[in-house]
Amino acid sequence: MRARGPAELWRTVVTDTAERVDAGARLALEREGAKRLDREVAAVLLTAILCLVLIQFFGRPGVLDSWRHLLAALRLDHLYDELHRWLFQGPQARFHARVFWAVFRALGFLVIPAAVVVGVLRRPLSDFGVRVQGILPHGWMYLALLMLIGPAVVIASYTQPFQATYPFYRVDAGERLWPNFWLWELLYATQFVGIEFFFRGFLLHGLKRRMGYTAVWASLVPYTMIHFEKPLAECLGAIVAGWVLGTLSLRTGSMWWGAAIHTAVAWGMDLLSLGHQGRLG
Repeated sequence: MRARGPAELWRTVVTDTAERVDAGARLALEREGAKRLDREVAAVLLTAILCLVLIQFFGRPGVLDSWRHLLAALRLDHLYDELHRWLFQGPQARFHARVFWAVFRALGFLVIPAAVVVGVLRRPLSDFGVRVQGILPHGWMYLALLMLIGPAVVIASYTQPFQATYPFYRVDAGERLWPNFWLWELLYATQFVGIEFFFRGFLLHGLKRRMGYTAVWASLVPYTMIHFEKPLAECLGAIVAGWVLGTLSLRTGSMWWGAAIHTAVAWGMDLLSLGHQGRLG
């Protein structure tokens, strides 16, 4: 492949993509009209809002009050007691808490939005970044991005905030990595597929026909906000990564490479943290 200078690369990846997406938005407006596109945008945004609320207030073990009030109102208090016991009592409680978290992330980021695409918007999932055909030639762009991110992740792994955050499933002293840690890493990967579908699939491709390339910036707002509890450097990095991955998803029509790189970075961060703790030797 012929080497490309920065100006040509910017033109190819960013400018051409923005112009093509903006042209597509103008064409959709002419063909379908503002009212139909506005209804589609409203369905996408309302679904995104409800899914984020579900994850924030019902999908985290630390906020079970929402479940307690809901189940009490339904006179199902015994189910809350069972849920609390499963999440906080017994030798497997920490693992159960991670499973609970991952299941609700998958539900909010993947299952519900996909159901809305098919059942409400009546459009194929391939229109929302799930396309697989023809994505292999674009792999070099994501590999280049991974090579840029990798050194920064390695440097950050030596900092105290990094060590205090990762791995997300905390391995106790003397605890073996198999089975819980490795099973958790598989669950961890599924939530990154969900994140990429939600932000670089459902939101991005759901808004682009009305907003054009501006949909990248719109989808970047909630994506940044879900990183507010992470270290500052990671949150700032998420802004850049979200813009790049959003642009590439518009260019390729697919979020799968983004899911792959997101998973690779997340696994690398967990393994780096365990390596610094001497747990991999």
